Amino acid sequence: MEIEKFLTPELINRGYEFVTTPHIARHNLWRISGHYDYYRENMYVFHIEDEEFVIKPMNCPGHIQIYQSRMRSYRDLPVRLAEYGTVYRYEKSGVLHGMLRVRGFTQDDAHIFCTRDQVYGEIVALLDLVLFVMKSFGFDQYKVELSVRDEAKQESTRHRG
Repeated sequence: MEIEKFLTPELINRGYEFVTTPHIARHNLWRISGHYDYYRENMYVFHIEDEEFVIKPMNCPGHIQIYQSRMRSYRDLPVRLAEYGTVYRYEKSGVLHGMLRVRGFTQDDAHIFCTRDQVYGEIVALLDLVLFVMKSFGFDQYKVELSVRDEAKQESTRHRG
């Protein structure tokens, strides 16, 4: 809670809008996003009256739904959505251990919707935010990794969160 009290005003000052997404959704939401086929074995799936539902394993599809909920102009961009979202994942026994195999956790998660021309500036701003947070908590040594879509494998890597 203390970290949220510290981080929330900073994110708002940086143009993030806080949202909350449902903890349960029909499985189709996860199919559309591409998560279902790739992560199905790590999801909590259940049925109600012949319909399949999923307990939220990640926030991405919900944020995309919020973004797509109305018409937007390029002038509306960038749109920055943030959520302290609780997610649930079925990590099999033996795959991870101790605190690495939590099945429900709350993560500080955000998605930025922007034009191609805005990508560089958004990355610079995001890195500035990350460095601000790291410095604020006394971290002066860290390793940063960036994952990007492999355009040669676009179909197999699309919409992963």
